[in-house]
Amino acid sequence: MLRLALADLWHERVLFLCSALGCAAVLAPLIVLFGLRQGVVAGLRAELLEDPRAREVVSIVNRTLEPALFARLAADPRVAFLVPRTRALSATIVLENQARPGRGVRMELLPTGPGDPLLPGLAAGEGLVLSPTAAERLGLRPGDTALASVARSVGSAREVLTLSLPVASIAPASAATRDAAFAGVPVLLLAEDFLDGNAPVDARPGTVEASRARPFAGFRLHAARLEDVPALDRELRLAGIEVASRAGSVAGLLRLDHNLALLFLAIAGAGGAGYLVSLGVGLWAQVERKRRDLALLSLLGMKRRALLMLPLVQAAAVALAGALLAFGVAAAVAGVLNRAFAGTVAGDRPVCLLTAGMGVAAAGVTLAGALLASVLAGARAAAVAPAEGLAEG
Repeated sequence: MLRLALADLWHERVLFLCSALGCAAVLAPLIVLFGLRQGVVAGLRAELLEDPRAREVVSIVNRTLEPALFARLAADPRVAFLVPRTRALSATIVLENQARPGRGVRMELLPTGPGDPLLPGLAAGEGLVLSPTAAERLGLRPGDTALASVARSVGSAREVLTLSLPVASIAPASAATRDAAFAGVPVLLLAEDFLDGNAPVDARPGTVEASRARPFAGFRLHAARLEDVPALDRELRLAGIEVASRAGSVAGLLRLDHNLALLFLAIAGAGGAGYLVSLGVGLWAQVERKRRDLALLSLLGMKRRALLMLPLVQAAAVALAGALLAFGVAAAVAGVLNRAFAGTVAGDRPVCLLTAGMGVAAAGVTLAGALLASVLAGARAAAVAPAEGLAEG
């Protein structure tokens, strides 16, 4: 039956080629459109993901935030990283190189913790992670010792808290573009307590566990996914917490992805439905044209199941040939688009992204649609009575 169906296609190869070209003419623009959606949206998403601050949500107003809030945020599956922060005024230190005394630099002290997305693969531990500019100004490298000092006035006296902290690592440039030092929460708490008069000059940082039982002025969190940023931003604002995030940019990207998906479905639905109706009608017409031949095959002993399969096999062959041709044309068009728009739309990423998986998916969907369109023609072929071959003979 398979050989007979393919032999019939070869006998009418001009009609087969026209049918395959018709399939490719409908499918190729859809593949290009889908590739454009994948390229543009994936490029924008990748650019956001490359920026560690894209998933960041930071409180911007000093508040008294209780431990219960931090426990609730830490338990939220949408939150991948959370670190509390102290008041902005108390998170400033003077840092100097132990080997170069008297040449201190005032900078911001930023909280960090294990798994910080701003410091991938890095950990401050009981020391510091310096921004590149701070490390360059102080001449510090990983393994060196830095002196961190905080001063307060008690009456007419001036007291200075000095901590000797090792430099654990240098942060990537994307983590901080200014002079800054990342440290564990206990270091920030000690600086705040000292400035508030609640710690002596010889105090040393406590433990992370002890810090969890007290309120904080703010926090920095990173969402688990880009899609979680707008929701977290909205919920925190509704709770009365002012935050800064990239929620607007992320929401715009998600809307673009959704709108392009709707556009693709609308065009694919209209074009695909029209082609499938055309294919089904064409196969039905072929069955009607070959009724005598089908009747003779039935008279010679071919089973109804085999007659039913003839249009289905031919439709599958048309679909696969059309899909292969369409993907080849789409790949050529994608190459032209990527060269024409190189570096202008999504950096060095392709504007139109086509993969082998997309080709397989396109062939599978086309094959399924073609088989569905050929069912009625197959049923009509199976219904041809053997006597029709004798009657028309």
